[in-house]
Amino acid sequence: MTAYELIRDIFSRYQAGVPGNARCITRPQLELLRKLIAEDPEGRAVESSPAEPGYSATVWLPAGRNKYILTEDLQGKRHRLTRLANVVRTDKGRRF
Repeated sequence: MTAYELIRDIFSRYQAGVPGNARCITRPQLELLRKLIAEDPEGRAVESSPAEPGYSATVWLPAGRNKYILTEDLQGKRHRLTRLANVVRTDKGRRF
């Protein structure tokens, strides 16, 4: 399984009360996704991002239209995967 396959599987399931570009994920899903991203050829395209207190956010910036934010709830079970979509083509040297 690749990171893209896991992400596709996570987003294939509807979650009530959650925006269409986000999904709540479990701790095992979060850990597996991090592992798969690290194994991906573009796994180095990861950055830490500021988050609210009690949360840790990681941004994965693979080539292509979609970028992903993994938000870890350091005190509970409300981990989240958010997909950001670029609606215009990127130019060389630009991230979005």
